Amino acid sequence: MEDRDKNLNSNVEPEQQEQDEKKNAQKDKPDFTPEQQEWIDKFVSHNKAQAKKEMEDYKKKVDSSIDERINQKLAEQERRAKMSAEEKAADDRKHLEDENRRLKAKIERNDRLSYGRSIADQYNVPMTMVSRLVGANDEETEANMKDFASAFNNAVQSGVDKRLAGNNQPQRGTQVDVGGDKSLDDLSLEDQTKLFQENPDLYKQLARR
Repeated sequence: MEDRDKNLNSNVEPEQQEQDEKKNAQKDKPDFTPEQQEWIDKFVSHNKAQAKKEMEDYKKKVDSSIDERINQKLAEQERRAKMSAEEKAADDRKHLEDENRRLKAKIERNDRLSYGRSIADQYNVPMTMVSRLVGANDEETEANMKDFASAFNNAVQSGVDKRLAGNNQPQRGTQVDVGGDKSLDDLSLEDQTKLFQENPDLYKQLARR
C-alpha cells in the first residue's frame, strides 16, 4: 500500500512541478505593448525561417556531395570491372606513382619553406612573405629573398629621401588594387614596392591586416 502511494506521489509531483514552472515563467515574463510583441514575433519568426533555410541548404549541399562521391565510386568500379588483370595492375601502379609524386612534391615544398624561413631574418623578410618568395630550389629562394630585400630597401630609402628633401605634399592615391580585405600577402612584390613608394601609410595599414 505504501509503495502504491509513493508511486502516485511520484507521478503527481513532476506534473505539479511543471505547472509551477509555467506559472513562474509567466509571472517573470515582461509586459510588451501589442506593437512590441508583434515586432518580437516577426523577429523570432524571421530568424527561425532563416535558420531553417540555412539548414535545408546545408543538407542539400551535403546530400549533393555524397551523391557525387557515390557516383564517382560507382563509375570507378565500373571502369575497373572492364579491365583485365594486367590492366588493373598497371592502373594500380600508375595510381601509386601519382600519389608518390604528390607526396614528394609536398615534402620538397616543405623543405624549401623551411629553408626560406631559416634565412628570412638574414634578409629582413617578414615570415608572411616567405611562402611567396620560395623558388624551385634553395638557390632560387635565396635569390628571391635578395631581390625582395633590395627592392624594399630602395623603396624605404626613396621615402626617406623625399621626406628629407622637405616633400610634405599630401600623399596621392595609389594605382595598386587594395580593395576589399586585401593584405600585403595578396599583392605581388612589384605592387608592394609601388604601394610603399606611393602611399606608405596605406602600406602600413595593409601590413597590419
